[in-house]
Amino acid sequence: MRQRMNYYKIGIFVILSLFIVSLFIILLGAGNLFQKNLSLETYFDESIQGLDVGSIVKFRGVKVGTVKEITFVQDKYKLDPDNPSFSQGRYVLVKMAVKNFFNLSSRKEIDNVVKQMVETGLRIKLTSQGLTGTSYLEIDYLDKESNEILAISWEPKEVYVPSTKSTITKIGASMDEFLKKLDAADIENMAKNLNTLVVTLDESLKAAKVGDMSNNATALLLEIRETNKELKKVIANPKMQNLPDKLNDSLTLMSQSMNKLNNMLSNNNKDISVAVENFRIVTEDLREVSNNAKKYPSMLLFGEAPKSSEMGKK
Repeated sequence: MRQRMNYYKIGIFVILSLFIVSLFIILLGAGNLFQKNLSLETYFDESIQGLDVGSIVKFRGVKVGTVKEITFVQDKYKLDPDNPSFSQGRYVLVKMAVKNFFNLSSRKEIDNVVKQMVETGLRIKLTSQGLTGTSYLEIDYLDKESNEILAISWEPKEVYVPSTKSTITKIGASMDEFLKKLDAADIENMAKNLNTLVVTLDESLKAAKVGDMSNNATALLLEIRETNKELKKVIANPKMQNLPDKLNDSLTLMSQSMNKLNNMLSNNNKDISVAVENFRIVTEDLREVSNNAKKYPSMLLFGEAPKSSEMGKK
């Protein structure tokens, strides 16, 4: 009887545990069950290796949803084989379920808002998660000039956000372009031209007699060193050591002499003026005597010049 009671208690405990766990799971998932998700759609013209259904979708680093479907465009949209755009059927179509962070219910309103966001650079990019090999989708604003929108020829069934090439794809494209340019470059002719340039430079150096120039430069340096030694000897001479003091004394004596001369000229300024005036008068008298001697030479021997009246009588 007791054994049956123990089984009964164990059964009730198991049932209650299952009920509590189920209730806990329901409470945790209730938000997701009643949350309205928004379906987004994009297309990739590249390999999406590492991306699977259930992969994370982030908006500016914040998780907003997951990947719901991965297929090809030609499986969802009927493209005319005769149309040049039929090759777009190779695009990879990715559908996502994300949070309706627009808080809008009308599809038309959502399309208008997303269109404005796309015009300002909103793009979806495949991003790798380090060394794990897995990838996720990153929604962010990028430079719209360097991230052109992929051309499509159909009307998307879901809200469409254009994609851009992943960083790895861009690096690979740049490397391919570099290799193409490297292949296009004529490496062999470049090597020949470089060899010719080296030979020409070698001949030019030989013609310039660089060895002689080096010897002359060495001789010049030796002469400069000898001159420097002689100059040091002259400067080290005791007489040269006293030269600045002697020069200073000479300049001092000269300054004193100039001051004395200045004082002398200042004190005898009047006497000098009188002497200069007398010298001027004497000079004028000598000039007058000289002029009279030219006119009347006899005056120097016989006296004064004859008067004009006497000269008229004669």
